[in-house]
Amino acid sequence: MPRTPTLVALASVLVPVLALPSLARAQEPAEEPAAEAAAAKPEKPVPPWRKEMHMIEVGWLMGALFGAKDHGLYGVDPPNPPRPFKTGFDIGLRFAYLPVRFVGVEIEGNVSPTKVNVEDGKRAVLFGLRGHVILQLPTRITPFIVAGGGMFGGSSKDELVGKKVDGALHVGGGVKIYVSKWVAIRIDGRDIMTPSYAKAAGGELSYAHHGEFTFGVSFVWGRKGTKMWPRG
Repeated sequence: MPRTPTLVALASVLVPVLALPSLARAQEPAEEPAAEAAAAKPEKPVPPWRKEMHMIEVGWLMGALFGAKDHGLYGVDPPNPPRPFKTGFDIGLRFAYLPVRFVGVEIEGNVSPTKVNVEDGKRAVLFGLRGHVILQLPTRITPFIVAGGGMFGGSSKDELVGKKVDGALHVGGGVKIYVSKWVAIRIDGRDIMTPSYAKAAGGELSYAHHGEFTFGVSFVWGRKGTKMWPRG
């Protein structure tokens, strides 16, 4: 009996069965490239405080400078009794850089025309240049504190006080009010510490405390708003 029909029938059954895995693999969707899969992942949100960086504030100040009675700003032999300076009008400029809204560095320069507190009231000038670190709240009404150092000097005729510049330390604080993202009103207070009369007269080092109270306006670049954090 011929076997050809049997072989043909067997082949007709086996061929479709063996072809099923290949057909299934052909119908599977191609895998996405690794780069496309990575791009499909959601981006990590940027912290709000990083949305507002590298701000600059430039402004002016004016107010009053209260010279210490026991100052050591004598360019000549210290007289006895000491000769203090009268309270003087204070004016100056400031420049601040804030890498983020709540911390920064600032430099200030000020000049205060005044008089030596003697009977004739001769003219004199107090002046300073200082730098400090600022720590502040990131709000529209912004309390802040500062601490730093620099120099503080006085100048008058030699028969009164003479001319001298001393190193100085200072601490202080105040409040800024950001009326817009471009303009801030500012009120400051400072305690400026310099070597005292005792040191100028040849004694041990002690410190005189000069007071400064100012009002000012600063122009702002880089701030996106006046609220706690920028939107979005």
